Amino acid sequence: MVLVGPSLGAAVAIDFAVNYPEAVSKLIFIGASVYAEGTKDMTRMPKFVPYAGVFVLKSLPLRLFATRLAFYKIPDGLFDWVQIGRLHCLLPWWEDATVNFMITGGYNVINQIKQVKQKCLVLWGEDDGIISNKQAYRLQQELPSAILRQVGQCGHIPHVEKPREAAKHVLDFLEVPRTFTGSVLNTNWSETVNSPFFYRLRGGTRRKNCRSNIHNWPGRG
Repeated sequence: MVLVGPSLGAAVAIDFAVNYPEAVSKLIFIGASVYAEGTKDMTRMPKFVPYAGVFVLKSLPLRLFATRLAFYKIPDGLFDWVQIGRLHCLLPWWEDATVNFMITGGYNVINQIKQVKQKCLVLWGEDDGIISNKQAYRLQQELPSAILRQVGQCGHIPHVEKPREAAKHVLDFLEVPRTFTGSVLNTNWSETVNSPFFYRLRGGTRRKNCRSNIHNWPGRG
């Protein structure tokens, strides 16, 4: 399979690819967060400290700040993106999972990077305000087989902010036939975003239904 890891997901992808190389054919990293040395400073803290941090982490003001930081330009419907980006924080297990991640040391895959054998695409926004694109060059150099592609005037989430450019780089890397590539790149993404599903996420007359659906997710209740 082709494994895609955006942000911290890149660390998960590296860990998986190194431990199960037979399962992964290629890797795609987007704004990869792979040089953090875990959360070892939190391992000895009393649990109420990370729980307090998690409470702040899911607050609307902080999510608004994080969403703004993730984009190069302020997107249309900024508050809608805040709500979408905050959905995972509303899951019943999210707080416990995040705290456990913190107090057990988090991810540190620095020593695994050079063990990656698969071909890799390192995809980055040139104006990433969360993880400097200097790390993109470092990652490309340390991976045994990697190419680097950057998206201009783009922040931390090129697959969201510049989806067509990001998709083109991905499809070129995967050597997808041009006929299929053209159909993907010509898709009217504005119609997708305006679909009933995204309309429910944004709210409007269906916001109440969306919230009730979240409460009915597996494990909630």
